[in-house]
Amino acid sequence: MAGQSGLHSIRSYSFEYSAQVAPLLRQTDMSLLAGMHVEAEALAADWRSQVRLDELAAHFELGVPLEAICVGNELREGGDAFDKKQFTAALAEGLANVLDVYHDWMAQHGVRVPLTYANEMISFAPDGSLRADSMPLMQACDILSVNHYPMAAAGWMGTPAFLLNEQLLHDTRTQNDQFARFECVLRTLLQEAEQLDKSLMFSETGFPSAVDWRHSGVFEPGKFRYHPIHDTAAYEAAMRRFISLIQSVNADYRGRIHALYFYEWQDNLNHPKIWNIENSPIHIAFGLCDEQGNPKLDLPALIATAGA
Repeated sequence: MAGQSGLHSIRSYSFEYSAQVAPLLRQTDMSLLAGMHVEAEALAADWRSQVRLDELAAHFELGVPLEAICVGNELREGGDAFDKKQFTAALAEGLANVLDVYHDWMAQHGVRVPLTYANEMISFAPDGSLRADSMPLMQACDILSVNHYPMAAAGWMGTPAFLLNEQLLHDTRTQNDQFARFECVLRTLLQEAEQLDKSLMFSETGFPSAVDWRHSGVFEPGKFRYHPIHDTAAYEAAMRRFISLIQSVNADYRGRIHALYFYEWQDNLNHPKIWNIENSPIHIAFGLCDEQGNPKLDLPALIATAGA
């Protein structure tokens, strides 16, 4: 369905999933943003432990067009708690070394694909400018990739996040403010990419469609399931405005945005972040489609808005 909707590419977070979806991508003539998993703590301790040349080589046997290989996603030291997680110089330097090894291997074997890393915003200053200790990694990447959302930090945590998302979808001032903050950071990110002479890619973006939630099962932690209550009309209107905003900013920077990957294709009611330390049940509602695979919005129209 993704290909029929006009989407051209999908993102994978691991080689195992890339291998699983490769036959379908060949059938639908879609490309792949491939993912290679990286263990943050092991990387910080000894970056050589995260070099996987056999896995890198296997990507070139998949038989699908590769948009890029994303080596690592949202790496953190200090754990996943919001007030503890951090992106450190050790992570940046270690991953830069891994990418350098991969670049050398590709040059030696006569193959080429862009390498990148999916940054979360803790890799940057709050305004989107580059931190000096992150610079080695940014320079090693062929594309500057970022998981960037229009939601405030509180919009991710606990059940109050559903109310905050209801305000994002329904309250004009809230939406204006959050989209404006998103735009300011995006413009700074694009300026930084311009200085590095690199393109920018949204390795993740989007926002939830839920305005409330209900539960099924015994109402005890870990024993019940969250179910989103959607407002798909408000979601579609906000999403089309959001994509139009990105397109407008991209035009100001001469099309420097390489690609945009929505998080995610289908609602996942079993998302691991619901019950882990991040306490983020709002993760059940990010899909372009609901948990049954039904589109929440007119996907071809949205893709047309993006100019894809």
